Amino acid sequence: MKERPNPASSTETAYGWVVVLFSFAVIAFCGSGYYITIVSLKTISLEFGWPRAYASLGYSVLFLGMGVGGIFMGWWSDRVGVAIPVAFGIIMSAIGSVFAGTSQGLFMFLMAHGVFFGLLGNSAFFVPLLTNITHWFDVRRGLAVGIVATGQSLAGTLWIPVFTYVTERIGWRVSFLYYAVFLVCLLPFTLALRRSPPSRRSGQPSTNGLVGSAENFPVPTTVLVALLSAAIACCCVSMAMPIVHLVSHVTDLGYSRVRGAEIIAIALSCSIFSRITWGWVSDQIGGLLTLLIASGLQTIMVFCFSLTDNITAMYVIGAFFGVAYGGIVPAYTIIM
Repeated sequence: MKERPNPASSTETAYGWVVVLFSFAVIAFCGSGYYITIVSLKTISLEFGWPRAYASLGYSVLFLGMGVGGIFMGWWSDRVGVAIPVAFGIIMSAIGSVFAGTSQGLFMFLMAHGVFFGLLGNSAFFVPLLTNITHWFDVRRGLAVGIVATGQSLAGTLWIPVFTYVTERIGWRVSFLYYAVFLVCLLPFTLALRRSPPSRRSGQPSTNGLVGSAENFPVPTTVLVALLSAAIACCCVSMAMPIVHLVSHVTDLGYSRVRGAEIIAIALSCSIFSRITWGWVSDQIGGLLTLLIASGLQTIMVFCFSLTDNITAMYVIGAFFGVAYGGIVPAYTIIM
């Protein structure tokens, strides 16, 4: 395995941290409209007379659209940089917010989430921005990726209470429309993302022998991508189980829904700090070993949830779950 990059030959620049800041902001603020649906699930279902599963289907089709759209957005950003795809994603998300807020039936509601929020919107944020930041850093790449990825955790921690407060006062429809205006106001953020990374300007590869990067594995890239894709699918099942089902699980044990929501909030809050820490760890020991440790700890914490009915223990498990979950996404980016 190659040695860690030599700081003396680093291509990092001060402007890279500007890109980190604005990439973090885009992920934290521009891809969060679906949280309005999450906090208004019951209200939306009652208004349309739907089973709750219909309203929650918006969440499912959004992430399905993100998965499909992320492939195209990655290809597009490789050719034109990230600024144009991100601006496009912000505009599409704003249109999706308008469609969601004015929807009169299931088709328009799901189209807003699956097509505009997912396929054309959020898909332009997370994958392209994380990939782009790896081209700006070689010595401190893990730390930079960890900071940018933290935007996703901050979004869940910030927007859920904000949208809960707002929707209770002005309704979910008006909240979507206001969020659309908010997104348009964030379009200038993309100006900070127009500059090309140093590695691309120089024509040099951005890996620079980074420990745990794809160039250090004795397998074809296509095989590595397939293996990592399978690992991501398995990790995401483990990650989603507590986040999606914990509130119901807690109420089944006789506790209030508020307790379950608090455990999720603790997990997301812990993941904010852990992503930065795990990013630094990746710089020291490599992405592969970091992934092994973080995903292993996450699996143990999910198993621990099933072993206890004590609410205090669940708070502790939730905190450690957040710590582990925060290390997985940066590690995948470092490996590739």
